[in-house]
Amino acid sequence: MPIIRVLFVEALTTLICFECASQQMAPNVSHSETSTSSLGNMTLPSSRLVSTSSLQLNDTMSNNSNPDYTTFQHLPHSPLWKNETFRFFFNPHSINDLVVASNRTVNFNCTSNNIPQYVNNSTGSQSGNFSLTKDSLDFSNISLLLVIQAHDRKVASLVVTKGSHDGEEKSEKMAGELPFVSSLIYKSIQLNSESNFTILAMYMGYATMSVTLTDSNDLEMVKQGAYHTLAHAEYEIQVTRAVRPSDFAFNCSAAAIAILISFGIGCVTDTESLKKQLKYPVSLVVGFCCQFLILPVLAFGIAMMLPLTNDVKFGLLCVACVPGGGLGHVAVILGDADLPLSLAMNLISIVAMLGTAPLWIFVLGQYFYLDHKVIPIYNFEIWLASTFFAYTAGLVINRFKPTVADALLTWIIKPLMLLASILYITLGVYINMYVFERINAYAVLSAFLLPLCGFAVAYITGKIFRQKDSFCKSMALETSSLNVLIVLAAIRFSLTSKNHADYASIVPLWVMFTVPGIYVLLAILRFFKGCIANFLESRKQQQFRHFSIASGIVNQANMAALSAPLFVTEITDDDQGSVSEKITVL
Repeated sequence: MPIIRVLFVEALTTLICFECASQQMAPNVSHSETSTSSLGNMTLPSSRLVSTSSLQLNDTMSNNSNPDYTTFQHLPHSPLWKNETFRFFFNPHSINDLVVASNRTVNFNCTSNNIPQYVNNSTGSQSGNFSLTKDSLDFSNISLLLVIQAHDRKVASLVVTKGSHDGEEKSEKMAGELPFVSSLIYKSIQLNSESNFTILAMYMGYATMSVTLTDSNDLEMVKQGAYHTLAHAEYEIQVTRAVRPSDFAFNCSAAAIAILISFGIGCVTDTESLKKQLKYPVSLVVGFCCQFLILPVLAFGIAMMLPLTNDVKFGLLCVACVPGGGLGHVAVILGDADLPLSLAMNLISIVAMLGTAPLWIFVLGQYFYLDHKVIPIYNFEIWLASTFFAYTAGLVINRFKPTVADALLTWIIKPLMLLASILYITLGVYINMYVFERINAYAVLSAFLLPLCGFAVAYITGKIFRQKDSFCKSMALETSSLNVLIVLAAIRFSLTSKNHADYASIVPLWVMFTVPGIYVLLAILRFFKGCIANFLESRKQQQFRHFSIASGIVNQANMAALSAPLFVTEITDDDQGSVSEKITVL
């Protein structure tokens, strides 16, 4: 009898516990139909059925989580799987230095802790109907399918190796005897055992690989998306360009040419012209405000409106903060604008940007880089100071030795500038071909809008303050001219990350081509404007001549004619000995 009583109490307790457990889990399954998992008879909510394109990451971490690996929790809320976790271990944790046209193998291990064991009732194998046992965990004999997807195949793809299934997209063979690649592969793995996948770098940029552990081992069902997500992880990849000696030579030449241009502008600056320009302080103040107050704000507005990456936005801001350069001075000479005002604005910009450029870059650059330590303020200041000293040296030489300054301009600076222009059009484009291989339309648009908006704002502002037309053109040309070479050198030598530097250099490189294009466009518009003005003037003169003849011949009706004497004057041409008559009618 005591034994029967004990068995009865234990049975009653078990029944009460089971009833309580079923009531607790009822809300979890009452609002959705259930579907049978490929692991056996265990039912999972069908509302958790997801495909590879809509994977969800559970941020809940286990108590013994380690920062070196990521812990993922089950998405299904079945009581048998509640509070149980899967973990992905990657080696390396992420790839930040994968070079274009190279590959890298990533080792990973998917572990599981405290998951009840499922064994076959008859054979103990993986297939068939499974039931829960009270043994300890042993997933060593269970294999599941893993879905690995490359979200940006143009940057990085997955190598199809032996043991991996083709994805939904047909794999392609790359040129140069490279392996087969695909953006989606299915890999059969065993839990608590090491596996790997191989990544092939295609183009410079950032990419993400998603790794999804399914609850199925049926390839066809997984391809159709009929599975539950047991774990999901994202693997970050950064692909960089290969380091070449030509890149370093290009960066050094850009800095040298920028310094040489500043020295040349200093050599042509006449102090007497600067003194005369001080009589017109309004134009200098308007030009300063357009260059150092309005233009950076315009660049920030363009960067925030267009869907650009943070690196490209930072490059756009840096270009706007460093106006000036020799191209604006050349455009002023060709456009018949006011040359003394251009020289005075160059002097002001060389001095003012030492303080305004680092200030704007530090204040507005934090919107693009949360870590202000990434912003190279001191390095920018060094490069700007180099142009200042070069300009000062040219100005001093022109002040005390004008003949030497003329000789330097004629025999050194002009030939070097011609050679540099030829090299930049040829070798410069070849070295920076990555800008043209995958053209970012919004980056090109921003490089076109920045100088165009600067030109329009400066010209309109000059008209508002009633400045002469030559002053307005000088202010507009100097505001739209940007010192892209020194910005390019500062970015390339200042940003520690090579990808940050390459992406931030996209806008300076495009501005180098768009600014001359804008000047050519303005010259064409000016030519057509002159043609139209000449045509209208000729029509006006022709109509005036016809009106003068007609008014002398036609008399209106009912008007009394006033008689007037007729004077005839003889004019003798002494050279030819001929006589002509001049008739005057009063």
